[in-house]
Amino acid sequence: MEPRGAVLFEYTPLSMSPMTVASLLLLGIVTLMGPLALPRELFPLGGACFLPISTVVLWALLQRPSPTRIREHGIEVSLPLWRRILGRPAYFPWAEVRNVYPAAYEISGAAMSPFASSAGTLVHTGLGLERGDGRRWIAKFTPGSIRRFRGESPGFTFAMEAVREALGKMGRPLVTEVRSYTDDEVKAMHEEAREPLVGMGAIVFAFFLPPTLVALALVVLNAADVTPAPLALAVVLIVAGIPPFASMRFTLARSRRRNYLLGELAKHEEFVRARG
Repeated sequence: MEPRGAVLFEYTPLSMSPMTVASLLLLGIVTLMGPLALPRELFPLGGACFLPISTVVLWALLQRPSPTRIREHGIEVSLPLWRRILGRPAYFPWAEVRNVYPAAYEISGAAMSPFASSAGTLVHTGLGLERGDGRRWIAKFTPGSIRRFRGESPGFTFAMEAVREALGKMGRPLVTEVRSYTDDEVKAMHEEAREPLVGMGAIVFAFFLPPTLVALALVVLNAADVTPAPLALAVVLIVAGIPPFASMRFTLARSRRRNYLLGELAKHEEFVRARG
């Protein structure tokens, strides 16, 4: 038998993320409609019109993931093609993994969406792997269709059963080292994790203020009978883009904080369960 042991469970991720598929569809329609919508002299622009969709196709190919394999003696995490080309290690022996626990993550784009965060972002559960040096990795099992919020997909369920089987044969628990939390700390962490990342008032302010600023600037310039210079328009657009950019940045930071709390709670609960 090979040193890594037999494969207990194998999961093949989606070849392309929903955002990549949407970008390909949009750019495909725009590129194919170019000959009908543009004058002949503006198409194909020396082939430059095919550059955006070609870039996305190349990106999709470089992001093609490898399977995740749960083995008797370790785990092979899924890596995109470009990381495999660079020689990034994908196999971690169980001896180097001190903690395995349910870890929360968002699907692509949801972590930065204040609109999704107002009702709870699309949170999924993967395998959190914490190595001896403190570095963390999440093996993701995103389903092809989103049916509910905060669901544990069948892929995660089968993967967790395989991990329990592998570590059970080794005679060790999933979580070997975790910080001790009091009941009050656990309660406070649960309450913080349930809070929306951004309030609805802040979302409305951040995304409706920019067009208002642009419209106000154009009205003022028009009333003063001043033709807006390109530099002035660029400054207005940059200033108008600050609120949504700041909102997305703040949402991403809060999302990472919440995922950290959920991971710590999962490790704590797994540790307590194993001791019980």
